Amino acid sequence: MMAQYRSIKEQHPDSVLFFRLGDFYEMFEDDAIEVSRLLNITLTARGGVPMAGVPYHAAKNYIKRLLDAGKKVAICEQTLTGEKLAQREVVQVVTPATVIEDDFLQAHDANFLMAATIRKGSIVTSYADLSSGRFFVRQVEHDPGYIHLLALLEEVRPRELLVNEDEYFLLGEFKEAIDQTSAMVTKLPPYQFSAKKAYESLLEHFEVHSLKAFGIDDHAPYLSSAGALLSYLQQTARSSLKQIETLTLVHSAEFLQIDEDSRKSLELFANLSDGSPRYTLFDSIDSTVTSMGTRKLKQWVASPLARKETIFSRHRWVDLLYHDREELERVRHELKQVLDLERLTSRVVMGRHLPKDITGIAQALRGFFLLFDERYRDLLVTTQQEHEKAFALATHIDRALNPTHQGPFEEGRVILDGYDSELDELRKIKGGGKELLAEYLEEIKVQTGIPTVKLGNNRILGHYLEVTKIHSDKMPATFYRKQTLVNAERFTSDELIALERKIQHAVLDAEQYERALYEHLVEETLAAQKTLLAIAAFLSDLDCYQSLAYRAHISSFVKPEFVDEDCLIVEGGRHPVVEANLPSGEFVANPLTIEKEHRRFCLITGPNMAGKSTYLRQNALIVLLAQIGSYVPAAKATLSLVDRLYCRVGASDNLARGESTFLVEMLEAAHILRTATSASLVIIDELGRGTSTQDGMSIAYAVMRELIHIGSKTLFATHYHELARTEEQNLQLLTLEVLEQGKEIRFLRRVIEGVANSSYGLNVAKMAGIHPSILKNAQSFQRQHFADYDLSSLQMNLFSEREDAPSSYNEVEEQVLVDLESFAIEHATPVDALLFLKELQERLKAK
Repeated sequence: MMAQYRSIKEQHPDSVLFFRLGDFYEMFEDDAIEVSRLLNITLTARGGVPMAGVPYHAAKNYIKRLLDAGKKVAICEQTLTGEKLAQREVVQVVTPATVIEDDFLQAHDANFLMAATIRKGSIVTSYADLSSGRFFVRQVEHDPGYIHLLALLEEVRPRELLVNEDEYFLLGEFKEAIDQTSAMVTKLPPYQFSAKKAYESLLEHFEVHSLKAFGIDDHAPYLSSAGALLSYLQQTARSSLKQIETLTLVHSAEFLQIDEDSRKSLELFANLSDGSPRYTLFDSIDSTVTSMGTRKLKQWVASPLARKETIFSRHRWVDLLYHDREELERVRHELKQVLDLERLTSRVVMGRHLPKDITGIAQALRGFFLLFDERYRDLLVTTQQEHEKAFALATHIDRALNPTHQGPFEEGRVILDGYDSELDELRKIKGGGKELLAEYLEEIKVQTGIPTVKLGNNRILGHYLEVTKIHSDKMPATFYRKQTLVNAERFTSDELIALERKIQHAVLDAEQYERALYEHLVEETLAAQKTLLAIAAFLSDLDCYQSLAYRAHISSFVKPEFVDEDCLIVEGGRHPVVEANLPSGEFVANPLTIEKEHRRFCLITGPNMAGKSTYLRQNALIVLLAQIGSYVPAAKATLSLVDRLYCRVGASDNLARGESTFLVEMLEAAHILRTATSASLVIIDELGRGTSTQDGMSIAYAVMRELIHIGSKTLFATHYHELARTEEQNLQLLTLEVLEQGKEIRFLRRVIEGVANSSYGLNVAKMAGIHPSILKNAQSFQRQHFADYDLSSLQMNLFSEREDAPSSYNEVEEQVLVDLESFAIEHATPVDALLFLKELQERLKAK
């Protein structure tokens, strides 16, 4: 047996092998040692071989714990019973992204498997959710630092990531980027990413002669990742994967581009304080009532749109429900009864279903038919004939299956009484076996005149009649003696044997016939797979639309107006998360006006705690919500489409990569300056920290000038009030209003035009509870050292008041400025930029 185990284990070296022995899954050798430690189960040994086991009926709990620990599990079952050694084979390899059972899945999260490899200067990716059948391919830019790949990983949030092992181990930056993901990383040999192999496997799976039917070129580079992913799913799931019916090419230009750091800064799904979903954008807007809808809405928030047509299409359905409150409440009520049709269907397709999954499909279909009317016709891609078949399927399931049956098929009655007359008759015989035998015994007593004759049964003789020795002669000649005891004789007859066989066959026939009826119902469900998944998509879409409409009602959101002229005009804008967690009426709404070629750069000054960061983020979130098709938290919002959204708010150290706060800031700034366009929205908070005041202010000024030159809509918060003295065009000066009352200050949280008089740092320190004696020392130091201090004098007159004023720079400084202005920052890597700055600094120090 150990030779068999080792042979199978060799084929699955990266998985824990669950080796079926009777009612247990056993693990041996290294697997046993590791699993006993991870699961805290007993480690034993037999013949010097370490072993550990878990009960078959409780295996799912242990498998889930191993998956959470980052392990894969190969399930090895006994497939045939041999005379000496049972035949065994792996029937499934369980990994975080290939599970479809509810025990292993988060109901409200998609469960994507992603594959990524490098081809022709791009990163080609594919990702699929086995539990829903969705399969996508997407190509992203191969840029320094793999910023576009990291953004995609943050957008899709795969549970498992497949990579080419050569690229992973040989390309340091690629490995560094991949290791940042929370997904399990599986390294595959390079041949798995073969373009030829991928193309052939995709054609075979989809049963087509060309992929052009999916709008995909047959020689597209991203097919290599799609083929590797499909092959991996086939190897692990050991299934036909029939729920994956199509391959969708995702064009990045169709979506608002948001990099990884910006997604985290905006706290879309996880807050920055503890990483939980509380106090996040999604938490504040989610009013979905189905698991399918929650997953779909998360997808929308992660991938805002960049095409007006698709945004307007979503607005159409939100409008319909927003303006019909009665219909909105009806839809919410009916959707609450709907189960997860998407995942139920996938389980049936993969053959990993229970009877309750079939009844769940019927329940979801009933909800669909209660919900659907002709006003939603354009939301659904099924025909009237498919509707009728789905209705017939639901009716058939309701008539056939026992809705209270929760376990496997073998446990209890699955098919309802009255559904099939033949099954009812077999059950009657099966259930009435005791009655038939009792009737037969009474007949024998009358026939023989022996009142004490008994009917017995054992495994060797089967059923028999037993009489005492003194009555044995009275038994008719048609009875056969089967056994002689000391005081009794045991007999049988042709009639008793026939009756026994009838009862035995009824038991067996009833079980087999019931299974046949059930399998027929499963086949009928499988035949409706395409329709079921289309209905699931309709239900999830409708749930998203009602959620957005409902949230607009209860939170007083308004419909944004998209215009062609480049602008971002918000009246009474609010932060959806902050407002939702404050008492009603306490949040202070603020406007924003950025128009085409007019004051497009907003320089925002003001103290900490006055509300700058909230104001920055709320405008970014208003744009994001508008471009997912939602209403927005404002009195009025008029905007043009944004192509890229950057939110650099609060950088921190990345010690694991040897990056200081300042370096992280510079890397993020370099990325923004390299990729932003005039259609982008840039949010920057406190650029230039982590270095000297002179360096910080100089860099902030240079970045400000470049963003004004690019023409991006920009909100730039800073404590460098001197930046407001520049005479740059398109500069809009904003500040947060502060009310000074003697030595006390009160933050009014209103955004007004102007520049802050002070950063009020000592006031904020006092509010934070710094001891009065410490504050007194700080005030004394401030009076002594900064009473007549003009910070701008330390900035090498960067902000000269007149263009024609005589230059105060010496020769070296003039040349440095020339070199700085001519430096092509858009083509430089972050390292190049830092080295260049270092060189300039050294030249200035040496002058």
